[in-house]
Amino acid sequence: MKRENVLVSEDALARQREFEAKIKEMFTAREAHPVACVDTFGCQQNVADGQKLMGMLADSGFTFTEDPKEADLVILNTCAVREHAEQRVFGNLGILTHTKKENPEQVICLCGCMAQEERVSQRVKESYRHVDLVFGPHALWKFPELLWQVYETRKRVFAVDNEDGTIAEGIPVVREKGVKAWVSIMYGCNNFCSYCIVPYVRGRERSRDPQCVLQEVRELVEAGYKDITLLGQNVNSYGNDLGLDYHFPDLLEDIDKIPGEYLIRFMSSHPKDATNRLFDVMAKCPHVAKQLHLPFQSGNNRVLKEMNRRYTREKYLEEIRYAKSVMPGLVLTSDVIIGFPGETEAEAMDTVSLVEE
Repeated sequence: MKRENVLVSEDALARQREFEAKIKEMFTAREAHPVACVDTFGCQQNVADGQKLMGMLADSGFTFTEDPKEADLVILNTCAVREHAEQRVFGNLGILTHTKKENPEQVICLCGCMAQEERVSQRVKESYRHVDLVFGPHALWKFPELLWQVYETRKRVFAVDNEDGTIAEGIPVVREKGVKAWVSIMYGCNNFCSYCIVPYVRGRERSRDPQCVLQEVRELVEAGYKDITLLGQNVNSYGNDLGLDYHFPDLLEDIDKIPGEYLIRFMSSHPKDATNRLFDVMAKCPHVAKQLHLPFQSGNNRVLKEMNRRYTREKYLEEIRYAKSVMPGLVLTSDVIIGFPGETEAEAMDTVSLVEE
């Protein structure tokens, strides 16, 4: 995928602002005050996506509620990684048949990673006919246009084409009040771990321009946010697609130069791309939290190979030893899979021994 195909043009984004204005004018003409309920499932990246959806809705004249019964628009922003979350979503979609009966004008939307799966969008199309709008992560930036299509045509809209994905800068965001904020620095994944659907629903890796990231962090610090988490499916591969010889440790160093009282965290990291330079930068930068989320998934090399993780138990332990040598107080968190298909009892115990070590 060529870099010039990644960025959404300013003209295309301006077109979305026109659709926001149309939606706002429509409700103003009706003397109505539209209310939206945005329910997000899954990872922090989904939370960040949900805040963008709320930003576009706010610019379209919506206020917000947590009760779908009160909402003119209900959005389920979904996760495709865990089966339990998926079943909850289908259960919630079933419940929404009742709110739709009470308010036939209510618009129901399914978006996020689950919606990008063909089997899910087909199931919704056939069995959940009260759902009006379905779109995946690739289409998030044109949400105002898709929503306008629903209002204008009164027909169901599905935007789940298989794409590599884009980057859209300047989408408005409604953030939670408090001290925490999320900043997406990249999207997509190139790793294709054998158990994971993320590359198929979020597309290939694409990094945001460093200056855009720095400006967003600067604005958050000036607004009083104290705990800022940088997000990506694999932040350690940030910059690989930029062609600038500028990578994740460089970004951390530049963010650290922003004056203010704040902490920077990041997730998720992949052990195959974690480097001693990353740990050195973490150690020397006062604004970077001495906390590392580095998933190892299994402590057995055969299972790691089956998972397509592309590192070994020994490599992981070597990285942790070095990280702790330069950051003695390091807080380490991880992700573990037990019961991977084909895993033996002895191989599972290798994972237990890695946890202990």
